[in-house]
Amino acid sequence: MRLLQPEVPWVGDQEVADDEFVITATREELVGVAGALNEELETIEAWEFQTRLGITPEEARALRQQVGEVLRGTYRPE
Repeated sequence: MRLLQPEVPWVGDQEVADDEFVITATREELVGVAGALNEELETIEAWEFQTRLGITPEEARALRQQVGEVLRGTYRPE
């Protein structure tokens, strides 16, 4: 996961690797993703985690960390 700078008017092929894709999300949506990952890690047993979600618990923790870093890095109090 990478945060592409919103000041750049166009994200082209050079910014996005072949195995990546670009999505847009609001801060609230990312908070929801982080919360869902946290809930999954708390409620799903390790032995069935990958079967049910398609990623390992370690990968889910890493993704949750990345989402958290994006949220912390983009926080702008009103």
